[in-house]
Amino acid sequence: MRTLPLLLFLCLCSSVNAQDEVEAARKYREKVEAILRIQDRRTTHDGKLVSLLSDSDPLIRERAVRAFASIQDTQAIPLLTGRLADPDWRVQEAAAFAIGQTAIALSQEARMRLENDLIWKRLPDSRVPERLLEEIGKFGTEEGLNDIMIRSGNIYPDRHPEGTTLCIARYAIRGIVNADAIRYLLRRTRQVESTPWQVVYALQRIGDDPEIVNDIEFLVLLRQHTDPLVRMNLAALLGKAKNDRVAVEPLRRMAEFDADWRVRVNALKSLALYPLRKEPGSLLIFRRAFYDPDVQIATTALSALRTSDLIAADTSSDPENVFRHLRYLAYNASGDFAWPVQSEAAQTLAAIVGRNAFADGGPRLPSHRHLYADLLRAYGATGDPATLPLLMRAVEDSDPVRVCGALEGLGSLARTNRSDTTLLSSARSAALRALESRDVAVTGTAAGVLSDSTLRHPTVVPALIAALDAQRLPDDLESMLEIIAALGSWGDTRAVLPLLDQLRQRDRTIAVAAARALTRLTGADYLSRVPADPEPFFTDFDFPYLSSLPETLQVTIETARGEVAAEFYKSAAPFTVMALVKLSQQRGYFRGLTFHRVVPNFVSQGGCPRGDGWGGPGFTLRSEFSLMRYEEGTIGIASAGKDTEGSQFFVTHSPQPHLDGRYTIVGRVVQGMDVVRAIQRDDRIFDVKISGIN
Repeated sequence: MRTLPLLLFLCLCSSVNAQDEVEAARKYREKVEAILRIQDRRTTHDGKLVSLLSDSDPLIRERAVRAFASIQDTQAIPLLTGRLADPDWRVQEAAAFAIGQTAIALSQEARMRLENDLIWKRLPDSRVPERLLEEIGKFGTEEGLNDIMIRSGNIYPDRHPEGTTLCIARYAIRGIVNADAIRYLLRRTRQVESTPWQVVYALQRIGDDPEIVNDIEFLVLLRQHTDPLVRMNLAALLGKAKNDRVAVEPLRRMAEFDADWRVRVNALKSLALYPLRKEPGSLLIFRRAFYDPDVQIATTALSALRTSDLIAADTSSDPENVFRHLRYLAYNASGDFAWPVQSEAAQTLAAIVGRNAFADGGPRLPSHRHLYADLLRAYGATGDPATLPLLMRAVEDSDPVRVCGALEGLGSLARTNRSDTTLLSSARSAALRALESRDVAVTGTAAGVLSDSTLRHPTVVPALIAALDAQRLPDDLESMLEIIAALGSWGDTRAVLPLLDQLRQRDRTIAVAAARALTRLTGADYLSRVPADPEPFFTDFDFPYLSSLPETLQVTIETARGEVAAEFYKSAAPFTVMALVKLSQQRGYFRGLTFHRVVPNFVSQGGCPRGDGWGGPGFTLRSEFSLMRYEEGTIGIASAGKDTEGSQFFVTHSPQPHLDGRYTIVGRVVQGMDVVRAIQRDDRIFDVKISGIN
């Protein structure tokens, strides 16, 4: 009989524990939702987020700290610095990241005080010294780099090699280098096969420093490295080093024979920076690359020549042979070549040869809208006034893609015919008419063309002001940015009042752009007048739906080249991931869209409903920055600036550290990078399917 009370007691205890767990889960969920609301609205004034920095749950503290990496409120930096002493390493890492994301907005003096505190007081006791060092590199001053080399770089054994290397790289991205940092990197290349790619990346971000150039004979040994990322960054470095005697032959070999296509891409770009006119060996490599079956290689070889020393006046046999091949590909009379190859060939021929590039009539304008637009750009780039009637007719086309190509062609034509008042008047009139379009791409492109001083005229600024008044957020955000930038470039005080109106916009991106344009016009500081906490145009606090999504979502991107398997990570960017899921599941949004942008060894980008990069889903999302890095196959969200994300996504071909913390990351490719590699511009997306979602 005594067992019955015991069983009853145990049942009661179990019930109480279950209720406690449910209550704890409810409180945790409420706190996370509060953090996400504040992060998305960018509102910290009520103190709720600050209070959660001291929550007893380290997971809540980490989420609260990480929210500040997206909010980027400089007033929170003292609080974030305090979290560097948090007992949980995850909170410390999030705090370091949030500081790195935010501190660049501080004054020079304030950054110096902060870096001094971090380097000399916080770093010795940090549980995440590698991350802390890297984040200092995002905002630190020259004095800070000197201190880091004393504190971390010039000691043996090397305590924080990865953090120090990435710190130097992030300084170099901002144009800050010193001799000790370069010597530190060079020391890390002495064991060739164990050299990390990040070291070579940092060296190539620095470029042609004399110490690097002096060491180039040793650095070229890295072309035998087994890691293609090392070879890829070495190829970029050799282009910047400008050492004909040492670099050219290794670049030739990498451009033609390396097993990794990304190395070949970088090597071709770098080889074009060296003299080619009297180098038949190099020219032969380019000519062969024109016909490479890999379109990424072919288009790179063609576009890279636009940075070379080739000139139309050189009629010697080898350059003339190159021009003959360029013309053959640009005309593509047989139709044997992929349209991106024809496009690049035409634009390169126009850029190098100029007015006589298409003297015999030029390539036939095709039905393919993007190739048509690119050929219009090429015609304009020749600078031949005879192309004016063609471009003027194309501006009246009903297809905005073609109109934008014609407008950009007119802009190029105007810049090379500055003394032809009749031509300038025609180009200006066409751009002014296009400015009145209700198409975001046409209006934005016209504004960009009209920002050029060659088209200066009293009628332009009033037309820009009228066009700005006709724009509406969020659909016209990108055209508004172009118009505001154009107004800022003209130096006309008639733009001050309209720009002041934009300074009060709810969209912070527009307000910041207006402030910068006003500063350019008046010389006064307007950034301090930008509203601190503008209410977003769009929020979707559908927390029941968000909580129903698994932490890791399995995604299949079906393309014309094959399937790409990917994962989305909810915790990395909750609202962005939810938006993509809803677009895919509820609207079938991505079916039939294209990859409108492909940059070899950089990104493949798609998800624009217009197919030209100017479109979105009808709303904008807030940036959600995470500690994830842009590695090979990382999936990020394109934007026109902070808090302007939509449906356009991109996949990186290789690590791109300069994108870290600047673009929202939603996931990564887990299988199918060969498909990503094969994707060409304008390839179709059949669907984006997400598994396990009702």
